[in-house]
Amino acid sequence: MRWVSGMLLAVAVTMFAACSPAEREEIQAPERGVTEASLERDVPPCQLTLGFESWEPYQYMSAGGEVGGVDIEIAKRALSHMNCTLQAQQGSWMELMEWIQNGDIDFVMGASQTPARDEFAWFSVPYRNEQFSLFVRGDRMSQYNQSNVEEFLAAGLRVGTVNEYYYGEELQSLMYDSEYSTQFVGAMLNELNVARVLDGEIDGFLEDNLVAASIIRRRGLGAFIDKHQISLPATEVYVMFSKESVDKEQVEVFNDALQELIDEGFIEHVTNRYSFY
Repeated sequence: MRWVSGMLLAVAVTMFAACSPAEREEIQAPERGVTEASLERDVPPCQLTLGFESWEPYQYMSAGGEVGGVDIEIAKRALSHMNCTLQAQQGSWMELMEWIQNGDIDFVMGASQTPARDEFAWFSVPYRNEQFSLFVRGDRMSQYNQSNVEEFLAAGLRVGTVNEYYYGEELQSLMYDSEYSTQFVGAMLNELNVARVLDGEIDGFLEDNLVAASIIRRRGLGAFIDKHQISLPATEVYVMFSKESVDKEQVEVFNDALQELIDEGFIEHVTNRYSFY
């Protein structure tokens, strides 16, 4: 019996070896339970890398290492409509602009569209508005009766800004093409401007209303820093994609998802949820 069993085994091995690779695959596939449909299910979804800075309540990392905020929730929901997952990479705004140009990250949220950025980035449809105001030390508020930034500068006062932020055409002109250029003091991080205004290194700083309110609340500075009457015009912001790493077709699909979130009121709902800041 052992001899017969051995002969049968040898014949089976010979027949299998004689099969072509394709025929062998046909024999093996059912045993592994692999089908075309199951292979498609095993293909991972697309993944896009979001570059973000610490800009609470729009973008931030919690103490537990979780990325959250208005923009993060919007990005996650839009990508879920595309069957894509989100990976996040933190950096300063200057670093994010460099990474976008090089294709090291795929997109950033809350960006302004400019001709210079059009050279290296795609832009989504606008998805929310933001407004910057001037914030000053509360104990000096009575000294500042100016009604706009130019008057503030004309009084010899200094204004803190964040490097590579875009504040609108009028303010950009004051920053780079006026006699007041040297009175603007740039910072890598917005919280540095808070420290500078408290130390008297600058007389005021420009910041998004929700972001400034968040910093003031989080650091317990409500008795020391106040919002001035000077505000910049509200502007639309966009999602900015790297031309080096993202196809225009992907941007169009993202736009469809983003527009759907706008139309159904999701973005307004998320923004209002953070309005307590």
